[in-house]
Amino acid sequence: MKLILASTSPRRRKLISLLGLPYESVSPKNVEECLNYSSISELLEGLKELSRKKAMSIISDHMGDIIIGADTIVVHDDKLLEKPNCEDDAIQYLKRLSGDTHNVYTGVTLIKSNEHLSFIEKTYVTFREIPESIIRAYVRTGLPLDKAGAYGIQDFGALFVEKISGDFYNVMGFPVGKIWEYLLKWGVSFDEETDWSAKGEIF
Repeated sequence: MKLILASTSPRRRKLISLLGLPYESVSPKNVEECLNYSSISELLEGLKELSRKKAMSIISDHMGDIIIGADTIVVHDDKLLEKPNCEDDAIQYLKRLSGDTHNVYTGVTLIKSNEHLSFIEKTYVTFREIPESIIRAYVRTGLPLDKAGAYGIQDFGALFVEKISGDFYNVMGFPVGKIWEYLLKWGVSFDEETDWSAKGEIF
């Protein structure tokens, strides 16, 4: 048995490696990443459902393994900040986040045989005031353009962060500690044979 990550995100691949277990990264099949909502509670239910769809989309090819699907969003003042469509969008997102607190949510689904588990992990992130010139310089690097909320806490975006309440790795899109906790409850073995060598480091 091994872990199957229903994602090809480089960040999630690095984070799942921290578990020290054999894993495979697989792209979800035909999953539309669209969240329609009229309230935050509805948005979060949709996020959990999206993670479930990602995991379920590959289940037929990986019976007997543990499948993990995940999707991450950034919310500020009840507004969803998705991956920016262009540099102008990224600039506007970062202006919104500057000097304020926003929420990062990750929906996660784990599937093992007939057992299914879905949950939402929430992290509060507070940004420093960011000069517009710095915002524009950061956006020109191209780094924010493939990330929800238009920043990466693992890259230069870390400079903007004043305070975090919650799981740091959740902001990167994979709350590995909570996932590890549920795997333990499912009886997955972590012992002296677990590969927690240096190759599991992400920084």
